Amino acid sequence: MHRRLTALLAAPLLAAPAACGTTTAQAAPQPSPGSPAPEQSYWPGQDALMDAAARVDEVARGRWPAAYAGVALDVPGGRLLIYRVPTAGMDAALRTLAPAVRVDLVDAVHPAASLEKGAAKVWADQAFWHQRGVTVHGVGTDFGRCVTVGLANPQRDGAKVTAHYPGVPLCVEQGYPSDLLTAG
Repeated sequence: MHRRLTALLAAPLLAAPAACGTTTAQAAPQPSPGSPAPEQSYWPGQDALMDAAARVDEVARGRWPAAYAGVALDVPGGRLLIYRVPTAGMDAALRTLAPAVRVDLVDAVHPAASLEKGAAKVWADQAFWHQRGVTVHGVGTDFGRCVTVGLANPQRDGAKVTAHYPGVPLCVEQGYPSDLLTAG
């Protein structure tokens, strides 16, 4: 994908001199010895980590929905972090999904599927909370730990929100309104 994007961005730059009638050929600047070629990642092994993460996420979600909690990349460290509720036989099978990269297994308390279900409940209750004067700025999940709920006033409203979702592990935190970015 990133190679295709680089080519699409470079094409107008290459066409501009031709459109201006320029006939003088100039040598393309050569990258310095320590820098990667333009089509390469700045992090060696990043593509392999991304491919392994996609493979692990696809397989683990279907095969171990009650134990798989997510996957993250440690690109500078060159390793794949796989979060899972410890389950017999799962660790060895996860490692076989990513044989070309270093894999670190991280213990989790809750699987991704249950946290995502809890996050969807909180998100669907936006109007309910708004009617009660509670501003929910964001809802997400923290790998295998909890559903994160960003509130405008967590000190005042955190206990109310937490009490409304028994059995859903919530981490209430300070939330902020989203700022839309515009071009120009």
